[in-house]
Amino acid sequence: MKLLRFVGPGAVAFLALWLGFLLVGRAGFFHDPGTFWHTVVGQRMLTDGFFDTDPFTFTFGGAKWIPHQWLGEVGMALAHSVGGFDTLLLGTATLLAAVFAWPAARFARTGLHPVAVGAVVLAAVAAGASHFHARPHLATIAGMAVTLIFLVDVDHGRRRLNHLFWLVPVYLVWANCHGGMLGGLVTLALTAGGWMLARLLGWPSPVQGWRDVATLAAVGVACGLTAFVNPYGLELPRAWLAIMDSPVLPVIIQEHSRLDLTSPTAWPVLLFAAVYLFVLAGVLPQRPRVSWLLPLFWLAEAFSRVRHAPLFAVTGLVAVAAMWPHTRWAALLAAKRPDFQCPAGPPLRFWPNVALPTACVLLVLGLQATHVVGGWVTLDPVKWPVELTDTLRANEPHSPREGTRLFNEYIDGGFVTYHAPGYRVFIDDRCELFG
Repeated sequence: MKLLRFVGPGAVAFLALWLGFLLVGRAGFFHDPGTFWHTVVGQRMLTDGFFDTDPFTFTFGGAKWIPHQWLGEVGMALAHSVGGFDTLLLGTATLLAAVFAWPAARFARTGLHPVAVGAVVLAAVAAGASHFHARPHLATIAGMAVTLIFLVDVDHGRRRLNHLFWLVPVYLVWANCHGGMLGGLVTLALTAGGWMLARLLGWPSPVQGWRDVATLAAVGVACGLTAFVNPYGLELPRAWLAIMDSPVLPVIIQEHSRLDLTSPTAWPVLLFAAVYLFVLAGVLPQRPRVSWLLPLFWLAEAFSRVRHAPLFAVTGLVAVAAMWPHTRWAALLAAKRPDFQCPAGPPLRFWPNVALPTACVLLVLGLQATHVVGGWVTLDPVKWPVELTDTLRANEPHSPREGTRLFNEYIDGGFVTYHAPGYRVFIDDRCELFG
């Protein structure tokens, strides 16, 4: 028990998830073709600065295209410069472990047995796992988790309404990493509208007057304006909207398609949806808080585009942790099985939940930077033409006068661009460029 003073539940959850992600992510986190070209884009920006034309293909070379995920790509390039794909794996595992360990620690504080807490957390992880890849989309998963935690805390009175202004710097980074920050803005708008409606209906709401309405409006406007604080100005949000409005994306890109209920990847989403709805049902008939209902929106979005499944997973886990103490299920367990449902624990302390995970991550990063360890990542030969890498490099053109054109399927374009950049490929998966 003395050890728990120095190692909190967040640290335990982080280390368990982190080690699991490092293990399963060695190949699984590198199934997306964007990992390759995102890294190359970041490397090019670090060497040549910002650019606004396509540098990779012979079909659209020189055409207008901006790296609208530039900050995430620069971060990937910097990580790659330390230890290659191994450091990208480390960064991905660290970010995902932190995203799920934070609500897991809050859930553990409710007094529910750690085994049950762990099972719910693993269900949430499984629901989003099919879209865990080393790419800037991770910023949207993290940004959505931070947004929901802030909104839940305000809804429960643990934070004042003006604390939402802390989201502005989060959204500034998020906007320059990934266009999914539009989803964060939608979540803020839904919450603000829900709080005002709850106030009118006499339900629990942090909005108590016009001053609070003005504060919410100011937060929304400030977070929205971060979309225009970038090296490309209006072009950045225009690129996001072009991707969202594309009619062909759901047809040719699997993660933009509807959730296929017959696919095994859909089953974890349905399982966690059942968990979330079960906990929500335990709150009724009392009036639920607005923040508890937000995962319903992202569940619907996951059915329309399967890439939103991780957003439902993180928002649902935050909401489940917030709802649980208010459910009849918790009251029933406390009465019948006090060994399984204890009173709520003390507030979480910062350092016991952060110190050990930070030390472990820095240790591994140091070992990678000094090349003491390496070779963790193995590209899946079923997914990628790894057997052709040596041949591609042996015949790679080194002069623009040489024949540089390579005909390929879109999924292999990023692979070639990363491993043999002397070629100019036919296509890759940047659908905002190719249409």
